[in-house]
Amino acid sequence: MKLRHIGLALAIASMLGCSIKQTVDPAQLSPTLQPEICMIAAPGVREGFTHAYGAALQSKGFTLRQLPAGSSPSRCPLSTTYTGTWRWDVALYMRYAEIGVFEGGKRVGRAVYDARSGGGRLDKFIDAESKIHELADELFPNGAALLGQRPAVVATSVSEAATGRSRGELLQELQDTPGLSYEEYQRRYQAIMEQ
Repeated sequence: MKLRHIGLALAIASMLGCSIKQTVDPAQLSPTLQPEICMIAAPGVREGFTHAYGAALQSKGFTLRQLPAGSSPSRCPLSTTYTGTWRWDVALYMRYAEIGVFEGGKRVGRAVYDARSGGGRLDKFIDAESKIHELADELFPNGAALLGQRPAVVATSVSEAATGRSRGELLQELQDTPGLSYEEYQRRYQAIMEQ
């Protein structure tokens, strides 16, 4: 009888120790970056992972450039490294995935899905492609939409006055400036109107 209780207690304890973790630190990207991202797989990553992650990035507006496995993230202004491992337990499942995002070689974002301690949990049998898309969505919440902007150049009232341009010319130039955010447009508009 005691042996049965001990076995039951051990089974419950092992189930309670099972966990699946997911953490995402969204990428903080400079708006001056171009929307091209270099993909760098870890050696031995499944082709399906590369395909799913590439499709997720393209759906977020990025253009892709594949670099050889193990390349340095500093080879491109914007790059991403990724790895994934699978395991067999009644069925094949994605056990671990990690994606890093680098700007100029410095890590600016990271996503990790970790089911290595998932033991007896049935929710470890996920659709890996959907999980990869989910990680990419959380890692790049704005996608490439805010990338490719020129650095803002704000002319002071004195320099604008020195150019001899009228308020109308300055407003027309402002309207013709591509890629300005609404906030930047409003700030420049107010500066012109205050002259």
